[in-house]
Amino acid sequence: MSIRLRITLFLVVTIVLTLGAATWLLDSRIDNEVALQADTNLLERAQALSDIFRMPPNGDQPTLGFDHVPEFLADDKIIYFKIQCQGKYILSSPAAAVLTWPTPTAGKPAFANMSDSLGTKLRGVAMSFLPASRASGNDNAPASSQSSCNLGLAVDFNAVRSFQRSMDRIDYWCILIAILIVVLLTPLLIRRGLQPLSRLAEAVQLIGPESPERRLDSHSAAELRPLIMRFNEVLSRMEEGLMRERQFASGVAHELRTPLAELRTMIEVELRYPSERNPRTMLADLGVIGIEMERLVTALLLLTRIEAGIEQVQYESVDIDALTHKLLDRYCGDIKKQHLDLSIYTQGTLIWQADPTLLEVMLSNLVSNAVTYAPAGSRLTLGYQSGTWWLKNDAPDLDRNDVALMHRRFWRKGQDAGVHTGLGLALVTAAASVQSMRLNLTFDNGQIHAAVSTDKSTSAPTPSDLEAIGSSSSKNLAIES
Repeated sequence: MSIRLRITLFLVVTIVLTLGAATWLLDSRIDNEVALQADTNLLERAQALSDIFRMPPNGDQPTLGFDHVPEFLADDKIIYFKIQCQGKYILSSPAAAVLTWPTPTAGKPAFANMSDSLGTKLRGVAMSFLPASRASGNDNAPASSQSSCNLGLAVDFNAVRSFQRSMDRIDYWCILIAILIVVLLTPLLIRRGLQPLSRLAEAVQLIGPESPERRLDSHSAAELRPLIMRFNEVLSRMEEGLMRERQFASGVAHELRTPLAELRTMIEVELRYPSERNPRTMLADLGVIGIEMERLVTALLLLTRIEAGIEQVQYESVDIDALTHKLLDRYCGDIKKQHLDLSIYTQGTLIWQADPTLLEVMLSNLVSNAVTYAPAGSRLTLGYQSGTWWLKNDAPDLDRNDVALMHRRFWRKGQDAGVHTGLGLALVTAAASVQSMRLNLTFDNGQIHAAVSTDKSTSAPTPSDLEAIGSSSSKNLAIES
């Protein structure tokens, strides 16, 4: 069942029940008021009849008899009345004696629903009153006149019931018309009220891989804003993932084009114009190209995993001194080959809270770039203290404008980059960001200065640490020679 249908049924049922209850209460109140007004009129007639009976006879007023109907009662179609004093009928209409009259209690009038021999519905009232002699204070009157008398008056109740039924019919027709209006208008009003949802569904249909930058309009109904905000956040993450996939695919396609072309050219030339080269030498050249492609794909995959948050950070205590000397041992041959003048500045043992693998990738890329691009015989300066690890090397081919471009993927100054893919600094930036570290690159006086800083570092030199630092320094001096 759709939300629209559920809301429609809920509202229709609620409104119908509310209207029904209100109509029932209103109808009951009207019926009670009509019945009360009818009883009041009936009581006034009975009191008027008792007043006529108590009036002393005179020459101009005839005495009431059993077959006489007062003029103020003559307009009624069916009328029954009786007056009893000391159990004797003093005045009575025909057939009044056979009716079952109510009995007044404590001097209060009593009302009752009655019916005659023909089945006519009557409304009757019975009341007590004092005859004329007692009411006038004549104590010498006969005893029969000194006792209270009972008066009964019954009139046709069909007119009142007919009026009540007419009011009931009006109420019922009103509620039926109201229900019909509710049933017809509620779906239209709900459809109009749910238009923001319809527009939202239409906007969602327009979002796809061909337009990942689209977002839902947040200026909508207040109830939809939290949903739209969360959905836009999901769209942003999806767009980021899609962009990473596209960057990965385009990067691989772009960067592998050159080594694949070299590989194909070497094979085609060798097949068309066989040379006398040693097969091992040829295979070694092919292996170099394969290593270059493997390095590119590995670096690009790692960068994509880091940016996607797939590469989970496992914080451990990392000895920066030991890690730095491990990297220097790795690039010792390149340093000697380039005849680089290496200087190291340290201040005791430095411990960082970082992911060992990611931190090694970061520092290894920085050292590799410095060793590869530094001019032969130039100076290479490395240092670490407190929360900063820094590296400085000569870069005569760079300028200040290049610093902002060095973070981009596949950026290389010039076309010849050797085995470097142009992903090193982008990888360092991503790895630093995921570990809450900062990478700062500056260019000054022909030198590029790279600094990695963190707030999660401790410096705690011990005698054994100092001894290790001393042995490491001797090792570095050997590299410089």
